[in-house]
Amino acid sequence: MAIMKTQMILLTKHTSVIILLLIVLLSFTSNLNKVSAASGGAAGGSFFDSDSDSSSSSDSFTSDSYSEYANDRHHHVYDSPSQDRVELPSGPILFFMVFTVGLFVIGFCNQNFNGNKVTVLKFQVAVSSDPGCTIQRDLTRIADAAVTSSKEGVSNLLIETIQALDKNLSYCIAGYSSVDIKKSKEDGQKCYIQQSIEEREKFDEETLVNLNNNNKTRIRSQGNDSFSNEETMFEKSVNPEKENLLTGPEKKYIVIILLVAAKGVHKLPTIDEPEDFNEAFQKLKNLLYDKLLAGEVLWTPQKEDDTLLDRKLCKDYPQLAKCMFGSGRKN
Repeated sequence: MAIMKTQMILLTKHTSVIILLLIVLLSFTSNLNKVSAASGGAAGGSFFDSDSDSSSSSDSFTSDSYSEYANDRHHHVYDSPSQDRVELPSGPILFFMVFTVGLFVIGFCNQNFNGNKVTVLKFQVAVSSDPGCTIQRDLTRIADAAVTSSKEGVSNLLIETIQALDKNLSYCIAGYSSVDIKKSKEDGQKCYIQQSIEEREKFDEETLVNLNNNNKTRIRSQGNDSFSNEETMFEKSVNPEKENLLTGPEKKYIVIILLVAAKGVHKLPTIDEPEDFNEAFQKLKNLLYDKLLAGEVLWTPQKEDDTLLDRKLCKDYPQLAKCMFGSGRKN
C-alpha cells in the first residue's frame, strides 16, 4: 500500500508538471502568433462617381446652342433677300482659315482625349521600426480623425500622412513607386479598386478601417499556411541578396502605402536617394487639390505591439525589398 501511495503521489506531481508545461507552451504559442501577425490600417475615400465632368454639361449646352443657331440661320437664309448674302472668301484666305480651324479642332480633341485619362499612383515606403520612430502613432491618430467622406478630408489625410513621413524621414529605408495610366475614368476606377484590394489582402488582420467615413474596427484573420512553403518570383530571382538581408537577427519594419487616383497623366520619381522622397512627396501633394479622384493610406503593422519582419516584407512587398537592397540604406 505504501508503494502504491508513493506512485500515486509521483504520478500526481508528474501530471501537474505536464499540465503546467502545456499551459506555458500554449501561452508561448499564442504570444508568438500575436507577435508575428501583422495588423493593418486603411483610411481613405473614393469619389469617381461623384466627380462630375464639365464635358457632359458642356456637350449638352453646345448641342442645344448649335440647334438654336442652326434654326436661326435657317430662317435668316430663307427670309433674307439673295442680294444681302455675303460671299465667302476664296483662294489663299480660305485656305488659311480652314488650316487655322483645323489646327484648333485637332488641339481641342487632343486635349480632351488626354483630359479623360486617369493615373493610379502607388508609393510604398519601408520605415525602420526603431524606438524613436513615431509613424505608427501618427498614422493611427491621423486616420482616426480623418473625414473621409469628402475630397477635402481625404486630401488632408494624405497631406498629413506625407508630413508624418517627412518628420520621420531619417527612419525611411527605401521607397518604391508605380504608375498605371488608364484611358478612361472607368478603367482608372477598376485599377484603383484592384490595387487597394491587393494591398489590404496582405494584412494578417485589419484593426483600423476608415474608408468613406465608415469608421470601424474590423478584424479579418488570414492564415499563413498556404504561403509557408511557397517562394515568390522575387525570392527566386534575387535569392543571394535576400539571404544577405535575412542573415543575423531579423529586423522590424513598418510599410506605408499611399494610393492615389488622379485626373490626367502623372509620374513619380524613382527613389534612389533621400532627396527623392521629398520630390515624390511634393508631386503627390500637387495632385490633391483639383485632380484627386480617390486616395487611400494603408500601413502595417497598425498596432504598436505587432511586428513586420524581414521574411514577410520580402514576401509581400518584393519590389520594395529590391529597392532596399539597392539603396544601401539598410538599417
